[in-house]
Amino acid sequence: MRTESRGECTAFRAIADRVSSVAPAASAAPARFAVLEVLSEPSYRRLWLSGLFVNAARWMDLVVLGWLSYQLTDSTFMVGLAAFARSAPMMALGPFAGIVADRAHRGRVLLATQTLGLATGLALAAVFAAGHGGYWPLVGLEMLFGVLWALDFPARRTAIFTLVGPLRVANAVSLETVSMQVAKIAGPVLAGVGLARLGAEACFGAVAVLYGLGLLVSLGLPGRIGGPTAAPRVSLGATLAAGFRAAWEEPTVRAVLLITILMNTLFFPYQHMLPVFAREVLAGGPEFLGALVAADGLGALLGALAIASQRGFISHRRLFALSVLTAPFLLIAFSASRWRGLCLVLLLVVGALESGFAAMQSTLVLLSAPEASRGGAMGILSACIGTQPLGTLWIGLLAAGMGVPGAIAANAGLALLLMLPVAIPLARLHSREI
Repeated sequence: MRTESRGECTAFRAIADRVSSVAPAASAAPARFAVLEVLSEPSYRRLWLSGLFVNAARWMDLVVLGWLSYQLTDSTFMVGLAAFARSAPMMALGPFAGIVADRAHRGRVLLATQTLGLATGLALAAVFAAGHGGYWPLVGLEMLFGVLWALDFPARRTAIFTLVGPLRVANAVSLETVSMQVAKIAGPVLAGVGLARLGAEACFGAVAVLYGLGLLVSLGLPGRIGGPTAAPRVSLGATLAAGFRAAWEEPTVRAVLLITILMNTLFFPYQHMLPVFAREVLAGGPEFLGALVAADGLGALLGALAIASQRGFISHRRLFALSVLTAPFLLIAFSASRWRGLCLVLLLVVGALESGFAAMQSTLVLLSAPEASRGGAMGILSACIGTQPLGTLWIGLLAAGMGVPGAIAANAGLALLLMLPVAIPLARLHSREI
């Protein structure tokens, strides 16, 4: 454990007093070793490594889905529809998955999701190897990946809090973001090379292998994460209502949820248009598509490492606001560029800002939510993240009418205008500073 640095806000102490799972007294280790201290926890290491495999599978699958959808249909709308089907379960099931994370054994939930991922990857590989890999079979099986991701997100994030406590949750979530971004680099590169040289069946086979590795690493987790924290006597409806009420009444959580919806419906859908942008605008193939997504991932990795290794306190609210207000500007510049090198650089910086958004998003909600409903709060957050399918449908329709570059720029500009009145007050909040 580490001692709070001089620059750390005293609100961390107040938060620690309010949460019953506060970590024991910290040692006098310098703050710069905070990352190593979090990784020195064996259970957290195991959870982190399983997340690395799962996220690599997820990003590999997303790139393969986008490329195959466009290859099979030559329609930007159908690309958006496929992404909608892939992500819709998170929007629909997110709040319920959060309740599962509070009431069920989180370790067993993670084992179940990775088993489902392994089975779905094998099914997709078999379908394409047998020559039956059409658009609709692809979309139907991809929905199962959406279901497992809806269950995995709140269970994994609340497990992190259980293992490290409130004083180290920012470092731990940032390290989780690091694993996501390492995966965002490796997964798309593997997908691009696999599509260009081996075919879809090999790519889905690799996805299954990655889920299998995550499952093996997770086998020792159930006994270490702990059991449910919420009282099972409370009805499902009452639990949902209480969770939404608590989220809306807390100013920081309310702002995070609103911005999360705007980012996922207007900003992040550009990722699903990258296959079209790479092929039609930049005249690239699947390998260059992998490079574009990997550049985004590399930037996010560097950003996450910077946050995770932060020595003293930084305002989580201000970093969150800065990230979401700067990224749309750079995305507009990306949409206007026709130079491959510049596009890669712009996505690198956009990725770093996305990392600040992602790490602070979960950190702010985890620090603000009561212990008994922490999973529920993460479930509501996952539902907000799951609104991205609405954005993918919208950008698909928009791109069909005005082209992909115009659609990306229009969405980014609208996102910026709508987030300004929410993000600026959030950055200025001083009460109970976190």
